Amino acid sequence: MATQFITKVRVEGAPVPSRHEHIAAVMLRTGIIEARSTVISRIRLGDQYYTAASPPALVYVHACPFCGARDYITTHPDQTATNNLLRLPRF
Repeated sequence: MATQFITKVRVEGAPVPSRHEHIAAVMLRTGIIEARSTVISRIRLGDQYYTAASPPALVYVHACPFCGARDYITTHPDQTATNNLLRLPRF
C-alpha cells in the first residue's frame, strides 16, 4: 500500500443535464500526473490518497451525488473547505 498526496487537480464538466465538475486528473506531490481512473484503481487496490492541505483529507471513490456517475472521487466532509479536492489549485 502506498500513500499519495494530491497538490493540484484538473477538472472536467459532468454529463448533461447537471452542471458541476468532476476531477479528471490529479498532480501528486512528486509532480506525477495521474488520471482519475488510475487513482480509482489504486484506491481499490489499497493505496491511500490525501489532499496536500492542512489538515489533509482522505480521498475516496463513490457515486456522484449530483449525476450518479460511479467513477467520482471526492473527500470526506470535515468542516474544512480548503482541503476539498475541488478547492485545490488547478493545472
